Amino acid sequence: MNPELVDSHCHLDQLPDPSATIQEAQARAVSQIVAVSESADSMPAVLGLKQDLGPTVLAALGMHPAWITLHSEAETEAGLVYLSDHLAEADALGEVGLDHKWARAESEQREQARILDKQLDLAAEHGKPINMHSRRCQRQVMERAIAFRRQTGLNVQLHWFTHSKKLARICNDAGIYISAGPGIVGDAQGLDVVSEVADELLLLETDAPVPINGIPGHPGLTRVVAEAVAEFSATTWDRVAARTTRNFRRYVGLDTG
Repeated sequence: MNPELVDSHCHLDQLPDPSATIQEAQARAVSQIVAVSESADSMPAVLGLKQDLGPTVLAALGMHPAWITLHSEAETEAGLVYLSDHLAEADALGEVGLDHKWARAESEQREQARILDKQLDLAAEHGKPINMHSRRCQRQVMERAIAFRRQTGLNVQLHWFTHSKKLARICNDAGIYISAGPGIVGDAQGLDVVSEVADELLLLETDAPVPINGIPGHPGLTRVVAEAVAEFSATTWDRVAARTTRNFRRYVGLDTG
């Protein structure tokens, strides 16, 4: 069987030609891509990609905390209405969370938390796993992730959560998935954190088209991430692919074994 990789976090709707992007990724053994939304406007676009390009494309619907801070309460409430109406059609809730780079004032942080709570309630109602963002507030988001997992039994992915071995160990104990992206390539500290993640909880991602070293990302970089993890842990990339793809299937409920 040929090795298969999953890009568990990609802003596919922001790439100029999603169909061509998928073909390029498949040539690098990427068999599935999770398209995550960021805004009220991107949720319909992401859902459309799933409908048009599935089963290669899975959809995560949700509102990014930075977007919440930059938009009005009326806009975010409208986004919640759309999410409530369409989350059942998606595979996960995401990208949601907290972001204290953008929410510096206490009032802004409270509003991010309020909208996050509403989105988590919808995930619980629809039985969806969640994909969480945690810039400059990793512990706060991790604690919310653990609480959600304990209260609902649903899975949680902490996206690009590769900055602290201590937090990775806490996540291992709580059964929280962590995804590693292209930022770990050539970063010994990041790879060291990844090596701390339990074998059954590691996922791969690209966060494309977020640039790495000034170059826009793409889902094909999932292969590069797998190769970096393999080299650091003295194994082969196809073994990393098999393990992380199995983990992903368990995360989204396609494989309960």
